[in-house]
Amino acid sequence: MKFKSVISALLALGLLFMSVVPAFAAAPQAGTAAVSASDEAATFSLIGFFENLIAKIKAFFAGIKYFFQVKKERVQNTMNKNAIHMLQSVENTICDSFIITTEDGRVIVIDSGHTAETDYFIQYLKAVTGQNRPHVDAWFLSHPHNDHVQVFYEVAENRTKQVTFDKVLLNYVPYEIYESRSQEEGMEMVSEFDRISRAFPEKVQILNTGDVFSIGAAKITVLYTPDESFFDVNEHSVIFRMDLGGTSIMFTGDAQVNAGNRALADWESTGLIDCDYCKMAHHGQDGVDRSFYEAVSPEVCLWPTPTWVWDNVNGNLKTLEVRAWMEEIGVKKNYKAFEGSAVIGMKPRIVTTTDVFEEGYDAGKAVDRLASLGYEGIDMGFDYWIFDGSPFLADDYLAWARDLKARADAAGVVYTHAHAPGEADSEYLGRSIEAAAAIGARYLVVHPIWRDSFGNTVKTRLRFLQINAEAIRKWLPKAEELGVTLLSENILWGASSDPRIIAELVKTVGSDWFGWCFDVGHAWCSGYAPDVLKECAVVPTSLHIQDNDGSADQHLIPGDGTIDWDLFTDTLREIGYLGDCVMEAHHQSLEAPDGERDAILSRLLETAQTIRAEMR
Repeated sequence: MKFKSVISALLALGLLFMSVVPAFAAAPQAGTAAVSASDEAATFSLIGFFENLIAKIKAFFAGIKYFFQVKKERVQNTMNKNAIHMLQSVENTICDSFIITTEDGRVIVIDSGHTAETDYFIQYLKAVTGQNRPHVDAWFLSHPHNDHVQVFYEVAENRTKQVTFDKVLLNYVPYEIYESRSQEEGMEMVSEFDRISRAFPEKVQILNTGDVFSIGAAKITVLYTPDESFFDVNEHSVIFRMDLGGTSIMFTGDAQVNAGNRALADWESTGLIDCDYCKMAHHGQDGVDRSFYEAVSPEVCLWPTPTWVWDNVNGNLKTLEVRAWMEEIGVKKNYKAFEGSAVIGMKPRIVTTTDVFEEGYDAGKAVDRLASLGYEGIDMGFDYWIFDGSPFLADDYLAWARDLKARADAAGVVYTHAHAPGEADSEYLGRSIEAAAAIGARYLVVHPIWRDSFGNTVKTRLRFLQINAEAIRKWLPKAEELGVTLLSENILWGASSDPRIIAELVKTVGSDWFGWCFDVGHAWCSGYAPDVLKECAVVPTSLHIQDNDGSADQHLIPGDGTIDWDLFTDTLREIGYLGDCVMEAHHQSLEAPDGERDAILSRLLETAQTIRAEMR
């Protein structure tokens, strides 16, 4: 309470100072003669000094205000996770502001809003990244309207000590075109961008229709860039598709009917218009036509929309009509910015372990077989490749791993995870990190050390945390260098069986390249129901989903044991889990004749689809 009182006093003092100083600086002193030119210049210099000082004081107190607001909102750090953050407008106005994190540690910003949103944006970005001075890998500007670009201008010109960025990506109609049409709005905005961008020309990337490139794990396909023949500045919005973590997202800026129809004509036949998520054009009112949304056919819509637009308070917008379109199209979920900033996970990929096959089963055949059954991701079990003659143990193991990645690419599936043999002090851990990177897996699950050097089970929390943190930290430089996040999982012995201690290990290590995997079957065997996740200090990065009857680690298909799966999915939604749907129910397939495996794996896939539908 005392701390809050001090902050309140500082805020009051600052506001008083800001209200008094401008008048003092500008007011002439009574009884003075006309000032000379030099005196006038000095006066303006003094005024400029105070204006700059006041701006800094305002920013300081705004930073404090929004620091506490973001704390109150409990904004989730999603570094090294695939997630979209749609930021609310703290001014209850129209603005597009999106922060995207990827599973390989990249940060992408799309637009960002009016100048007045800057301090909230910066505090939010700090919370999302866990960085005191956040770094943005790519900053997209859809078009030059102030409610989309002004935060970027403020950051680029005045806040580089608070936020850094590598690239700004955009396309805009030349100044001369607006000038020839006397479109003053466009002239002013393009002129402003030209002025600011001269400070960093090497960072500007001009987008063109048809461009395809990647920002880490995010693949970008540019579907439309400004057509000069369209007069409306909104029609000059860039439209692009982002593919991230098995999910496709359509970003539309403020695109109107003409821009949407052009993108539709050029790309509908390719299937690239069809996306899982869609950012509503022009804040969900008077944007692209219904035919564009029908082609996108999204499951989820993102509405960067204030209340007065959502409800069409003034009666002059098409929002209610567009909302009806979305309902008729069959949209399952709408995220609305006026309800508060939201973190939106990607559609969970359904992943299965290669341990559904016996040791030494041809890894290339496993890829083809699992892809043909419909799995979207594969968890490579290096723990099943520890035997004489194994390619994983050969000198050319990286060539073997790269060949497997090529096989997966050809089959249209991706290695998302891998599992290391042994524990965190295993002699195979370095090889496992390298091989995981070579096959393209972003996550490597590592069993924690559960025995001490004498072979005794480690039962005490502090000793467990000490020995595992020490072991994991040795491998973090290599993991970061290769873009692989290490994950510890709860297992079955001593302190290792408590999911809360595994989550605490993540905080103890304190690295963006280390997280944890919740094994729901192991937890159940150890006496923990799925809702133990509510007691964990850190949300898991991944899952191992399998069932048992509580008596042994049976790795059954969910529903064949006694775990409460409704409680499991309810808990995942409550804690805001953002990862994949990773099935580790392999024993039934492993123990069956090969000819019966496809039926078992198909049943596992159907069960996974049911669980996924309830996860978010």
